Amino acid sequence: MKREKLQKEFVQLIAAQQKLIHSVCCLYYSSAEDRNDLFQEIVFQLWKSYPAFRHQSKVSTWIYRIALNTVFSKLRKEKAKPSGESLSNEHWQQIPESGSSAYEEDVEQLYQAIGRLSETDKAIVMLYLEEHSYEEIARVMNMSKTNISTRLNRIKIRLEKLIKLQSV
Repeated sequence: MKREKLQKEFVQLIAAQQKLIHSVCCLYYSSAEDRNDLFQEIVFQLWKSYPAFRHQSKVSTWIYRIALNTVFSKLRKEKAKPSGESLSNEHWQQIPESGSSAYEEDVEQLYQAIGRLSETDKAIVMLYLEEHSYEEIARVMNMSKTNISTRLNRIKIRLEKLIKLQSV
């Protein structure tokens, strides 16, 4: 009986938070197959850790932490595997063109620039763009608020440079 209740709660949680999980997947992988694999792996890791979740933090903070740890673990495993193929910009997140407005072009440039950041910096930017506070980002990333603030300032400068280089 308890397991059924736990499963029902978990399914509802995933249904309510799937957009968050998909945003993590889209930030790190461009192919639909890779994103789906990552989504499944994140949900699996969430399910494994759900019974231990004590609701001492926000659900979204807990999900981000599990999701990002899953991503970083997967990326480390992929780096360890020898590959005959080198990564190029096409392997990173690309926003499909749904129009030709200046806003959409700016967003596309921003996401291409974000794709060139380190895994940790991408995670910080994603949380920042989703309007999480520095305290929440610090908890998810297991860093100090000061470290997050400093890194965000450096990331913003790097993104400006990357976007200027793309425009040239």
